[in-house]
Amino acid sequence: MSDYEFGICPYNADHRIMLFRMPKHIVKCEKNYRGPPLKICKYNATHRVLDMEEHLKECAYYRRYVNNQNVQIALTTRIPPMQEDGHDVSTPL
Repeated sequence: MSDYEFGICPYNADHRIMLFRMPKHIVKCEKNYRGPPLKICKYNATHRVLDMEEHLKECAYYRRYVNNQNVQIALTTRIPPMQEDGHDVSTPL
């Protein structure tokens, strides 16, 4: 067989596609799709699913994002932007 990893097309389960070709295939296959609308995972755009909450429980890209130490540090140490007059942009005057 091949050294490439394969995935299943979200629009047609009969399509077995090499993962590096999946983005182009999805764009083409989506045009002919007549089923219920699929949501696009914001952590990997080649993931198209009906139930995003269920998908995120199993999505390796989502877990990688959540577990990324740099992201967690950035979120906890963020300093709110300041206006030129010294007021916090996020709070009303």
